[in-house]
Amino acid sequence: MKRFEYYQPRTLDEAFERMGNLKGAGKYVAGGTDVIVRLKQRALKVDALVSLRGIAGLGDIAHNGALSLGGCALFRDIERNEVIARDFPALHQAVSMLANPQVRNVATIGGNLCNAAPSADCAPPLLVMDAVITLEGPRGKRDVPIESFFKGPGATLVEAPEILTGITIPAITPGTGSAFLKMGRVSQDIAKVNAAALVVMDGEVCLKCRLSAGAVAPVPLRLKACEKLVEGRRIDHDLLEEVALTASREVSPITDVRSTDDYRRHIAGVLAKRALGDALKFSTF
Repeated sequence: MKRFEYYQPRTLDEAFERMGNLKGAGKYVAGGTDVIVRLKQRALKVDALVSLRGIAGLGDIAHNGALSLGGCALFRDIERNEVIARDFPALHQAVSMLANPQVRNVATIGGNLCNAAPSADCAPPLLVMDAVITLEGPRGKRDVPIESFFKGPGATLVEAPEILTGITIPAITPGTGSAFLKMGRVSQDIAKVNAAALVVMDGEVCLKCRLSAGAVAPVPLRLKACEKLVEGRRIDHDLLEEVALTASREVSPITDVRSTDDYRRHIAGVLAKRALGDALKFSTF
């Protein structure tokens, strides 16, 4: 592994300045669960890493109706947060299934998003919850909907030397339920397919539906045809079967070492149907 410098700024301005001086030869790091592996594999070459772990506030979690997560919020802290487990179950489920406790103790939600893997487990729940990403740089702060954040595998809207400083999830309304499901080769593996669902119910009628899937397209994907199919209707067995069929047609997976495109297409439908059914159960709180 190539030798590199390691910097620990204490403020955002210091981090921006340090990264700017590196002129493209540096990379931000938080938990490092992905970056360090890539450095060891020589898949990533940098002259320096700029750690974000010492910057106050980036690891905070706050709930005041809306849920605010710092970009360096640890998965373990999100997993253990009682408000998230109660009111945002899809996010809690996704984080609880991610890798293993050792990884969750150091990995951060911002790092997971900026890695921009199509299979990122936290992306589908954030998509169905209409999360907003906050990016900060020397020229100021900007907010972008998570649906616009991903540009392709490994690519996002983040412009050097910007930092993902926060994620905001709007307050939930009565009758809201959400759920997340994942299919992998083994329990700790990267997802072959993952999916999340959110519903807002008025009695037996669905007022709002959000469905998303990962590892089935170049970026984590909203299943908008499925959403249109569900909204304004009563969710029953026949509708769930329609959702499964529609989801399998809406995705565009590839074949790789983990799965074939045909299997991913089928499982996307299965998980979309099951996640929607699970979200319906959570909507009665």
